[in-house]
Amino acid sequence: MSFLSVKIAGTGSFLPGPPVTNERLEAVLGPLEHAPPKVKSFIENLGPKMLDRGGVRTRHFAVDPETKDMTHNFSTLAEKAARNALEMAQMEPQQIELVIMSCPSYDQSTPPTSTLLQERLGIQSCAEMEIHSNCTGVGKSVQVAYDALRCGRYKTALVAYSQLSSIYLRSCYFNQSKMDKVHAALRWILADGAGALVLTATENGKPGREIVGTFVESVGAGRPAGMTAGGAAADLMKAGHQIPELYQDGQHHLWQDFSAVNDNAAPLLLQGLCNFTKQMNIDPGTVDHYVVSIPTLQLYEDHIPAFLDRLHITRDKIKFRSDKIGYCGGSATLLHFDEMVRAGEIKPGQLAMVHAVESSKWMTAGFAVRW
Repeated sequence: MSFLSVKIAGTGSFLPGPPVTNERLEAVLGPLEHAPPKVKSFIENLGPKMLDRGGVRTRHFAVDPETKDMTHNFSTLAEKAARNALEMAQMEPQQIELVIMSCPSYDQSTPPTSTLLQERLGIQSCAEMEIHSNCTGVGKSVQVAYDALRCGRYKTALVAYSQLSSIYLRSCYFNQSKMDKVHAALRWILADGAGALVLTATENGKPGREIVGTFVESVGAGRPAGMTAGGAAADLMKAGHQIPELYQDGQHHLWQDFSAVNDNAAPLLLQGLCNFTKQMNIDPGTVDHYVVSIPTLQLYEDHIPAFLDRLHITRDKIKFRSDKIGYCGGSATLLHFDEMVRAGEIKPGQLAMVHAVESSKWMTAGFAVRW
């Protein structure tokens, strides 16, 4: 069986609202007036230092700073990014045969958010899939679309990812009496945004923009989860412990194991890149751009020597890119990639590896494209 060539016809991204500086974080997300004293002390004394070390100067939230209402949901964020990708591809939504939507949560438990994106784009008929994942959702989605297109099942696909961190970060979401330092610190790191790709399958045509491989790997068996957010089936098993009790206990809060992330995220990302390049049978030193998920400047500086040494690359090939947009989770790599494409940073013939690590249960995933 001969496979078709799968190309990136368009990239798109979207950041909601104006940039939010470090000084305006609490004004936009809401103050934590009822948090425990030790959390308030942590915010006042260590917050400025952590923000400075994190290297993020501005970020975007889908939050009205006056009312604190959300301005977007997952599907409306994705729609903006998708329309930008379609515009670059010079295609109409009706030309899309497969829609793959990924996000860490969903607009409604049912119907799937992928169908809501389809409806917003005005696509009357297409195949659609939703992939529930956090930072590795892009790599997983591209792999599914890539395999579906190159075997000829579909000719066009839209891949979109939405990150809506602020839904978990607004002061109104918390049972503040049950907050800890992690819950507060996540407000300094996470941000909102969406990215999208339009993919096409062709038998021939001009060279370039061709996806040359994908990679998905989970190594979390036996490892404690590095990020959790309660409130789903596992927390509702007992009749006497339902949503009111979840709120009272603070089990609905988003939580991250910072120690595990500091120790494991970067090494697993590096190992994933090494496994990916080995799978593709390419010298990692010949890759022109590594577009990766690095949430803070501190993590980047702590671990970049290992990346440069093991991949045999220079610092200009793997940059920290979250300083102006914060860490947008699963959409981060697509946001960075779209910016690079539109700025002309990726040159014809260059090889880019777009790759992410996810701490929720320790996964890596990504794709490689020859521009």
